Amino acid sequence: MRRHHKAPGTISIVPRRMKLPFRSVSRYWFNREPVQTHLLNALSLTFPDGERFFVDSVRAFRHAATDPELQRAISGFIGQEAMHSLEHAEFNRMLEAQGYRQQVADGQALARRFIAGGRKHLSPVEQLAVTAALEHITAIMAQWLLHNETILAQTDPQARALWLWHAIEETEHKAVAFDLLQEVTGGDYLTRVRVMAPATWLLLVYTSIYTLAFLRQDRLHQRPLTLARGLWQLARPGGLLSSMVPAWCRYFKPGFHPWEDDDSERIDHWYATLEQTLALNQAA
Repeated sequence: MRRHHKAPGTISIVPRRMKLPFRSVSRYWFNREPVQTHLLNALSLTFPDGERFFVDSVRAFRHAATDPELQRAISGFIGQEAMHSLEHAEFNRMLEAQGYRQQVADGQALARRFIAGGRKHLSPVEQLAVTAALEHITAIMAQWLLHNETILAQTDPQARALWLWHAIEETEHKAVAFDLLQEVTGGDYLTRVRVMAPATWLLLVYTSIYTLAFLRQDRLHQRPLTLARGLWQLARPGGLLSSMVPAWCRYFKPGFHPWEDDDSERIDHWYATLEQTLALNQAA
C-alpha cells in the first residue's frame, strides 16, 4: 500500500550552479587517506552519466504526478541532478590533470556501458525503481558525510565544497524518485525492492574496480598496511560502510519512506558550513 509522506516544510529543492574551482586539490583530499579518497573518486566517475540516467527515468513519469507539490519537487530534482553532473564532470577533469587520465577514461566508459545496459534491458518503471534505490544509497552516504564534521574539517577545502554541496542536495531531494515510483506503481512493494540488491552489487563491483585502479596508479596496491588502514576506516564502527548497512536494510521494510529519517533541521547548519568553505576557498 502507498504511504503518503511529505518532505519537511523547511526543505526547498532549489538547483544551484556552483562553478567550483579545483585548482590545487590535494591528491588524498578526503581525510588525508588514499583508500577513502579513491573510493569517492571512483564514485565521481559515475555521476555525470548516472545523474542523467536519474533525470531521464524521473522525467519519463512526471506526467503521472498529480500532486502539484510533487511536480515542483520533480522540477527541483531534475535541476539539482543536472548541476551535479556538470560539477562532477569538472572534478573528473581535475582527476585527469592529477595523472589519472586512463582511469578516468576507462571508468567513465564502463559506467556508460552499465547505464546503457540498464536503458536497454530494464523497463521504464524498473529504471525509475533503480533510481529510487540508488538515490537511497546516495542519501545515506550523504548523511554519513554530513554528520562527520571532524572528517569534513580534514578534507581539502576545494573538494569539501563539492561533496558538501552535493550531500546537502541529495538530502533535500532524497524522496523525490521514491515518491514518484510510489505514485506510478500504486506503492507496489516488489517493484520497489527487487532492484535494490542487483543495483547495489553493480555499484560495489564498479567502485571496487576503480578504487583499486586509482590505488594501482599510485603504486599503493602493494602496500598492505596502507590498504588495511583505509579498509579499517571504511569498515570500523562509525565508518562509511558499517554505517550504511542498517540504513540500506531499512529500504526493504514494508511502508518505508526516506523521510522517516528526518535530518532536515540540520540543513541550515550544513549550508552555513558550505558558505564558510566557499569563503575559505575564495580567500586562498
